Amino acid sequence: MGNQKSLSTKDALKFAKKAEETGDKEKAQKYFEAILTTYPDNEDAVIGIKRLNPNSLFRSDIDELKELFKESKFWEVEVKCKNYLERYPEVQELYSLLGLVMGIKGAHSEALSHFKKAAEITPLNVSVQFNLGNAFKFTGNNKLALQSFMQAINIDPKYVPALSNAGLILMVEKKYDAALELFTAAAHLMPDSVEVLCNVAGALREKGEYEIAIHHYRKAIELDATNAQVFLDMAMCEKLNDNPAEAKNIYELITTEDPLNTDAHNSFGNFLKETGELEEAISHYERAIELEPTNPAPVNNLGILYRDDGQDDKAEEVFELAREKFREAKKVH
Repeated sequence: MGNQKSLSTKDALKFAKKAEETGDKEKAQKYFEAILTTYPDNEDAVIGIKRLNPNSLFRSDIDELKELFKESKFWEVEVKCKNYLERYPEVQELYSLLGLVMGIKGAHSEALSHFKKAAEITPLNVSVQFNLGNAFKFTGNNKLALQSFMQAINIDPKYVPALSNAGLILMVEKKYDAALELFTAAAHLMPDSVEVLCNVAGALREKGEYEIAIHHYRKAIELDATNAQVFLDMAMCEKLNDNPAEAKNIYELITTEDPLNTDAHNSFGNFLKETGELEEAISHYERAIELEPTNPAPVNNLGILYRDDGQDDKAEEVFELAREKFREAKKVH
């Protein structure tokens, strides 16, 4: 018996289309599927399969939605997901994408309902549990958020975003040892992440382990010397470690290198007020107010300085300005 000759893709497509034209859907589908087994991205075969199954949802449809999401075409994703869900109510990816879009829109309660449904369909999906945790967090339920993040960690102990977010909730609950354990695990997995290193440093700082915390802040700065917040956090740690001179050096450095940073001037003002350098503190508060006139924080801090210094009239004048700015800020939001 001679060897059986295999069909070329071109011939297989030709036979598939012929079978389709004669109404033999089953035969046509077998040819298209055979092509996709070898060439999964063959556009003609994909289109053929979709044509034979007009009421089916394909992986390519989900991929298209994900691509639209990456392109920030959120309205289009929302509309398509809702339309698909009317026909395919058990597809986890549709609920997950819709939940992400709702979260971006600020509709966190609606996002939560979609993520809950996604978790019902695929409870052991790490991304689904992580998204569910974020939705619980945004709606103010830290207890359930932590449960979801821990479930994500149980599914994948190396999932750094869940380790980090669970740790942050534990920090809010002042469970610093437990938070540090999670942050340290994340740091072993991502040793070059500034965010992860700063999380470790923050937990160490709250535990009073200032020297080790400062070491982690310095490692973070070696990775990214442009992140002003890391310098500000390290300055606070130096102050807590009874090293005000080094803290002042850091504040001076950041306000010189980043002179338009409102938080830096406000934080430096707080530091100088505590060390009794009131004139310098006033100067930095005023600079912060000049940079961000609608921010009530530096105005309020300046008022507290005047009040504590016995300048009540001046303090009340500044407090009234702070109240006015607070009202303005509420109108904006």
